[in-house]
Amino acid sequence: MSADIIKKIELKSLTDADYKRQFVGCLVITKDNKIHLQQRGEDWKSFPGYLCEFGGRIEAGELPMQALIRELNEELGAIVKEIDVISLGAVTEQSSNYADLIHVYCWRDKQGTITGCYEGEARSFDTVEEILKHPRKSDALCWMLDECKKRGVF
Repeated sequence: MSADIIKKIELKSLTDADYKRQFVGCLVITKDNKIHLQQRGEDWKSFPGYLCEFGGRIEAGELPMQALIRELNEELGAIVKEIDVISLGAVTEQSSNYADLIHVYCWRDKQGTITGCYEGEARSFDTVEEILKHPRKSDALCWMLDECKKRGVF
């Protein structure tokens, strides 16, 4: 992936004023080792029809990990244990004109706590290659898949 589409951000050098809007994004791996993603509907405001990671906006007063746990519970009914979460860092995307910061994670649902998909349509894949064949996928998702492969997550 081209470095000009996704930029990795060093969190230790940030101030609260650097990014007004911050989000969490998470690749989810199910108990049976499927890569679990969200297919957005064509009527969505942002990235309509795209295959995306799960996550959302960090609310005022929330830490990124708190937002991740809340979002995965809201979107999947999941019970996330922080110890099972891998932090991949933080990125900003060309698609937001580098104005938004996304704290990116990978979480393996070791206990099988996912109860459904309450936002978008759940799509599960056996391999990264299957995902990459999808015609519309977010840049952050592609970056996260590549980063997880580099780290030996799958």
